[in-house]
Amino acid sequence: MTRIEIGEDIAVTRGDRRLEMPKSRKARALLAYLALSRKAVHRSRLSEMFWHRAADPRGGLRWALTRLRRLLGPDEGWLIADSSCVQLACPAEAIAVDRSAGDLLLIATETGDHDEYAAWLVALRGEIASGFGDGPLMDADREERPPRQTIRYATAPDGTRIAYAAMGEGRPVVRAANWLTHLDAELDIPAWSGLILRLARKYCLYRYDERGNGLSDWDVEDLSFDAFVSDLECVIDTIALERFPLIGISQGAPVCIEYAARHPERVSGLVLIGGYPAGWRFDPTPGSQARREAEMTLVRHGWGANTSAYRQIFSQTFFSDVDRETIEQFNEFQRLTTSAENAARFIDCFGNIDVRARLGGIQIPTLVLHSRGDERIAFGVGAELAASMPNAELRTLASRNHLPHPGEPAFSVMMQEIERFIDSLD
Repeated sequence: MTRIEIGEDIAVTRGDRRLEMPKSRKARALLAYLALSRKAVHRSRLSEMFWHRAADPRGGLRWALTRLRRLLGPDEGWLIADSSCVQLACPAEAIAVDRSAGDLLLIATETGDHDEYAAWLVALRGEIASGFGDGPLMDADREERPPRQTIRYATAPDGTRIAYAAMGEGRPVVRAANWLTHLDAELDIPAWSGLILRLARKYCLYRYDERGNGLSDWDVEDLSFDAFVSDLECVIDTIALERFPLIGISQGAPVCIEYAARHPERVSGLVLIGGYPAGWRFDPTPGSQARREAEMTLVRHGWGANTSAYRQIFSQTFFSDVDRETIEQFNEFQRLTTSAENAARFIDCFGNIDVRARLGGIQIPTLVLHSRGDERIAFGVGAELAASMPNAELRTLASRNHLPHPGEPAFSVMMQEIERFIDSLD
């Protein structure tokens, strides 16, 4: 019988023979994690946890799974991997654990700097200290699969169907829509899934796709800022939330500001990430308006083309400091979210946004997070936004990305600040 022995390192034996283990510490740590967790784990979660500093996180996971299948040989059927999740479904008696298993950090030193892996080690050591010396240590009922997402539809006053999703349990938190979303597909790219899954594991996270993109209706006559705010109002009324924190990213920030100005009694706090109060038509920077006009022309003619060059304009300014794999993922994701005509209409609409007159009247506690090297929305815009709101605090993120990407230190700082702020609200 094949047996997986977990201690400071991990070994696999078959009968009396000790098998040669993969030289990769991460592959061995992955096997230990799957053996102890005993549940299906989302591929994006494993990629982020074990290969968050790699140029190709998903490729790293695929490489490791190939080697683990070779290791298991006749028992490779234990390793179940589909397009979304991975699980080690071996008999409980095939796993032996000793009390040094809490030092698994030693076989995945690069993995140890990931917040979630470190938290898992703490929990593992706690279970060992509680006396679990034999057999699998992790609670067999512990859910390792990401929180279940439920997608429903709300109907806007003009008849547009708006897709929204609920994910996780606990305090309700709402993330406003932004460029560009897709409730289902965004869970497959770390650029979005890192933020979403982190929030959904602690709160009940509500998200929606704004009209014209994602799973909401694409063929819409009204694609305007007022319609975006109305869609947020529609979703909130459909869910029937009374009071909640509201998160706005990029152009989602002014949508949140306008909603809070209209409904201050319902918003307990605002989190604004990479936000701005006025669109590009109000930008006095030389050449700024001409560049955005050029973007609209390029998008109309090339958004849906096989080449990603037209979409890369946005990918490169959203994520200026990531690897090629991440850029390619975001390019393809954008293609899936909306049509060329709608993408151009979005850019046009964003240029007309102006909530500057609202800022001085927002008394709601507000956290403004902005990357110091943001190449899409300059840091000074975020700083001015915070300075213009009476009850706002500014936190600078040491990143060049419009939204910090999982794997860079700024992402962990951002998530810690968001959780700290939300947990401090009434």
